[in-house]
Amino acid sequence: MAQRLRGYAARHPERASGLYLNNCRRGMHGPVEVLSRRAVEVWWGGIPGCQAHFGTVCSGPCEWGEDMFMDQCLMKVLGVERVDEPGLLLEENCDPPAGWQSCENSAAAVFHPFKDPIDIASYSGCHFRAKR
Repeated sequence: MAQRLRGYAARHPERASGLYLNNCRRGMHGPVEVLSRRAVEVWWGGIPGCQAHFGTVCSGPCEWGEDMFMDQCLMKVLGVERVDEPGLLLEENCDPPAGWQSCENSAAAVFHPFKDPIDIASYSGCHFRAKR
């Protein structure tokens, strides 16, 4: 829901250090990652430093997904401001409210997962209900 995502982004002006939206109570999840322009610049330049830092902390690869690596790198190593917006994404792994699968929450910008290419009806139904 691009219009809703624009609303979330508009509430958070750019910071000198950059900022990104934490879309889940358990840490940023990959279905949608929202970074300011400055945060992207800092991230791009800081990836090698984060790889070295976490390689030391974890005594080798941390075995994280890209979303957790990015979240931890931005927040703990690069000093990019993390702004909590847990209502941005509704998915099972982020402690959603009851009935979230109905996709009728008018504040959420992303509903996840609807990955099964065979089950187009579920995705289409979610999209239809979310747009109302």
